[in-house]
Amino acid sequence: MDYLDHVAAVERELGAITAVLGAGPLDVRVPTCPDWTLADLTRHMGEFAGFWTHVLCEGTGRTKTPFPAPPSGAALAPWFAEVSPHLVTGLRATAPETAVWTWKPDDQTARFIARRSAHELAVHRFDAQTTRGAGGAIEAALAGDGIDEIFMMMSVAARSSGQASGETLHLHATDSGDEWLVTLQPKGVEVERRHAKADLALRGAVSDLELVLYQRPPGAEVERLGDEGVLGAFYREFTFD
Repeated sequence: MDYLDHVAAVERELGAITAVLGAGPLDVRVPTCPDWTLADLTRHMGEFAGFWTHVLCEGTGRTKTPFPAPPSGAALAPWFAEVSPHLVTGLRATAPETAVWTWKPDDQTARFIARRSAHELAVHRFDAQTTRGAGGAIEAALAGDGIDEIFMMMSVAARSSGQASGETLHLHATDSGDEWLVTLQPKGVEVERRHAKADLALRGAVSDLELVLYQRPPGAEVERLGDEGVLGAFYREFTFD
């Protein structure tokens, strides 16, 4: 995916989130984030959007957009609808290679912000939708890129539980054809884009594979072949809130 694809995804996911927030009360528990209500998730998503918007402003020298503190009660959904679109506007006004701060040492560009924002918001859009029934699938190209980003985040974090011992996980996206071979090593994760026999194989739509890696319920069945304990080993190395 290129920069404009990621920006379009950010706009799409923010629109879907805004629709969810306007569809009912926010004091409901989020099934996929049981420690949070939808109000908590709204504050988190709004603060995420505001933070990266201001990072873009700092990198480009633009005046920072207004970012009032999140209110409580019924005013929270309108607050999100007011502050979150600034992220899209900021991304569209910024060239992808513009130098900005990020937490990835070898990618200090607006391109990183667009990608990270697209995936953060896609997963949390799914979370928000679960409070109203069922979360919708993540668009296939975005989901495939999101799986790649998971492994990038694991690599940058450079932290390990110390419990991994070479377990292998094969992911096969039956709709997009993407495949990954993941090896959990004591000092980190190794990833190859190829077909191979593994301790555990997961087969399903690419959106559902991404959701499983994010510890979210897939929309359709994901076939599991082999040692399901490998998935627990993966979750010890990667957990997303």
